[in-house]
Amino acid sequence: MTGWQKTILALLIIISALSIPSAFFLASPSQARAASLDARLTHTRRELRHARMALRHDRLAYAAALAATSAAPSAAPTTSAALPAAVPAGAAAASPLPVPATASAANLVRLLRAVRGEQHRVRALTTLVGRLRHELVLRRAAAHGDWMPIVREAAHRNRISATGLRRLMSLESGGRAHAENGSFHGLYQYCWSTWRAAWNPWRGSSLYDGEAQIRATALAIRRGMGRQMWPNTYPRAF
Repeated sequence: MTGWQKTILALLIIISALSIPSAFFLASPSQARAASLDARLTHTRRELRHARMALRHDRLAYAAALAATSAAPSAAPTTSAALPAAVPAGAAAASPLPVPATASAANLVRLLRAVRGEQHRVRALTTLVGRLRHELVLRRAAAHGDWMPIVREAAHRNRISATGLRRLMSLESGGRAHAENGSFHGLYQYCWSTWRAAWNPWRGSSLYDGEAQIRATALAIRRGMGRQMWPNTYPRAF
């Protein structure tokens, strides 16, 4: 292999090695969150499936124990005089003793507690699966530039107008998460000092994180900061 062939081969290896990491750097925050939520949803669904199987097993065990307890003969005291004449008196000691009623009751209580514990776990996991599915829908929509699902949810949580929140976004950036105008960035055109102020719970997120800007803006408007932060566009949006 000649020198120039070795050089070309080395360049191809470097390019192929850099192509995979570049995809991660180009991924938006919404895409990264969607991938993380998808993995978490898969794991939670698996846990829910196992919890339902455990609940079914505990219910069957409880039903079997309850049936066995109901069908068991009463533990009346047995004496040698009550035995048939054909059976030797010593045979009474070899016969199995009846299970005490207290032991059966304790077993039923233990099984019932197990059933109730698994029922609680199944309900909690079912709720979590529903919440994760809802969040995943929002993240996938945002990853494709559809901000309205998150706008509606943020507006509902903060009791403001979703139409006004969407109109403010359009006036500020045209719905472009990477919009820039001098020192202002993102969907709602924040500067770094305003974004990183103590009022903003999402100040640790990037200025180009569209979801974080929507939620922060909805909170700011709910707190009455709209006219101060967007003096030119807020009156036209709301």
